[in-house]
Amino acid sequence: MKWVKPPIEGDKVRTLAASHNLDLLTASILTRREMGAPGQMAFFLEEDERFLHNPYIFPDMEKAVERVLAAAEEGEKVLICGDKDADGITGTVLMVETLRMLGLNPEWRVPLGDEDYGLNPQVLVEKAAEDVTLVITVDCGVTDFPEIKLAGELGMDVLVFDHHMPRENELPDAYAIINPKIPDSYPFTGLCAVAVVSKFQWALSLAGTEIWGGEYCLVQAEMDGDKLTLEALRMRNLLETGRISVSSEGDETDRNRFLQFIQGQPLYAYDIAGQVPLISSFFGGADVHVVDAATEIAKAFPGLRGRSLEDLEKGSRLARYFPENAGALTTLRNLMITLHTRAVSGAFDSWRRGLDLVALGTLADLMPLKDENRIMVRMGLNRLNVSDSLKERRAALRELLIRQRLHEGRIGTTEIAWQLCPLINASGRMGRADVGVKLFLETDQARIASLADELVKLNKKRRALGEEYWEKIRPGAYNSKEELGGRMVIAADEGVPRGITGILATRLQKTMDAAAVVISVKGKSASGSIRCDSGMNALGWLEAMAPILDDFGGHPQAGGFRISSGNIENLKKQTMKWLEKISHAPAEPEILSVDAELSHKEITRLGHEGFEALLERLEPYGEGFKPLTFLTRSVKIYQADLVGKPKNNHLKLLVSLGSNRWPALWWDGAERYGTIIRKNAEVDLVYRVDRDPWRGPDARRLTVLEASPCGSK
Repeated sequence: MKWVKPPIEGDKVRTLAASHNLDLLTASILTRREMGAPGQMAFFLEEDERFLHNPYIFPDMEKAVERVLAAAEEGEKVLICGDKDADGITGTVLMVETLRMLGLNPEWRVPLGDEDYGLNPQVLVEKAAEDVTLVITVDCGVTDFPEIKLAGELGMDVLVFDHHMPRENELPDAYAIINPKIPDSYPFTGLCAVAVVSKFQWALSLAGTEIWGGEYCLVQAEMDGDKLTLEALRMRNLLETGRISVSSEGDETDRNRFLQFIQGQPLYAYDIAGQVPLISSFFGGADVHVVDAATEIAKAFPGLRGRSLEDLEKGSRLARYFPENAGALTTLRNLMITLHTRAVSGAFDSWRRGLDLVALGTLADLMPLKDENRIMVRMGLNRLNVSDSLKERRAALRELLIRQRLHEGRIGTTEIAWQLCPLINASGRMGRADVGVKLFLETDQARIASLADELVKLNKKRRALGEEYWEKIRPGAYNSKEELGGRMVIAADEGVPRGITGILATRLQKTMDAAAVVISVKGKSASGSIRCDSGMNALGWLEAMAPILDDFGGHPQAGGFRISSGNIENLKKQTMKWLEKISHAPAEPEILSVDAELSHKEITRLGHEGFEALLERLEPYGEGFKPLTFLTRSVKIYQADLVGKPKNNHLKLLVSLGSNRWPALWWDGAERYGTIIRKNAEVDLVYRVDRDPWRGPDARRLTVLEASPCGSK
């Protein structure tokens, strides 16, 4: 594998470091990753809830909140239908917890065995007969057109909380749909399902306060010579819902528009002694009743007393990161949001407690770690590590951490993604997603321990099945790749369990460098998974195959579908025709991008604490923001051994780094043994610094990514 160290401009690094009070190493890493834009920096440096998007931006959010509040008031029967992967499981748990806090006792279900993804028509009929009047979907629903229509005919309202792509931008006839991928519905499309549920939980938390549903206007008047400009914005649920600007140079129509905009609303201005005369003069000396926002703000934040809006704008963190947050009226808006949020902060404690589940679902579903995902996952990490103000760790997670030997030290996104998420995913893949949901909802400690053990057993079984069927499908997969011109692989087998088709497809895609489809055949029906590299679009293939598929859904890099087993051969033929029509840019060979070159002297200066601080400062790592990669030259190898059962395909090393010797692992690096990697040899080493729970809660080791002869680059 090749590695490069992208060049960067020193002036940019120094400017970034100075503007955000960063050390030069951190600034150089962010510059090299092209993350230095102010709007991006906010999500790297901040952990303030104010930087999250307001959930009421979703067009249907207030409608969904009102429907659930009505269900709680009337004591309706509610059914939650979730998906069976880690995102669906955690999302289902969070929705159950949310409704229970309202006094509801919802039923819940997730697909079991070989049951299909999405709403089940038979279940809808059964639950309607049991007087269920509200159905809530989690991580499914946006493509369930006939099922949602059936629910309506049966007298049930459906609320959809999903994050999958709508089919051809069409939406089912649900009571409310909360989905960030609906065009123009939300400023960030990268939320997973449990994060969408978290947004709903936040909205419900606000609904339990005196702020909810209240509307008011903020007004700002400014003189520029003889010209008077009057601006106003309308607020509802801590969200700006409209804005207007008129001037004294306008006509009577402008004045009427402004009056209509503020009519019936309480008015707030900052420092009414100066504002009221200007506002009054705009309306010919009429009396206006305006509340002084400066007085309310000063009561809550005494340090701001006597300061002008212009002065406050200069010190605004929001304005520093987001230029669109500049301006006196916008500064006043942000201050009022902060004021009111602080006043009801305690109402959001339940929402904060659920962010550990958001972290799990976001990482498990490979959501991009940018925008507000970074803040929510970081807050969730603090919950997982009991380092936030609430100081408690979820009992189910504590049991899983114990079984993975992660309970004594701090855990990061790498440990969550590789050691916790697979456990939760395993229950769904083995047809027992209910085990995962029950584990997180259970309150009895003995039962929690038993369910955690069951989850570990399911994961071991899943891994064993994965190895068994990998060997079984691999020969046919190679033949399929040749038949499809090396661009795709389609493997179908009657024995493959439905729950591991995605795992096998991912492994085929990586091994064969081609888009991969794995199909589980069960009698007359079959279901499959597709995984693609960056050179092909999974959703494009699924849409092209739609005429012969019973159902499908997915993302550009991954998807799933159902098909009649009698149509599998036709699927292969249609795929061949489709491949002939589309252009295909093969995925570029993977090239390691080095974030920073660290000399032995620099590593010694940093020390263990410096490394820890650097790595934690830039958490979370994952999709869209990979773990930091370092280069150190002239690294001496003191020990090199082949390890790994049964093939001895890994390398265990002891190397010099700075003034210390570090343990290191090179996964699948055995082919370098005895050549470049040998005792007493020196190499230029490309590596990550990872936690090593087997040696202690705070221990670190190197994960070797590449090595080359000293001075070869």
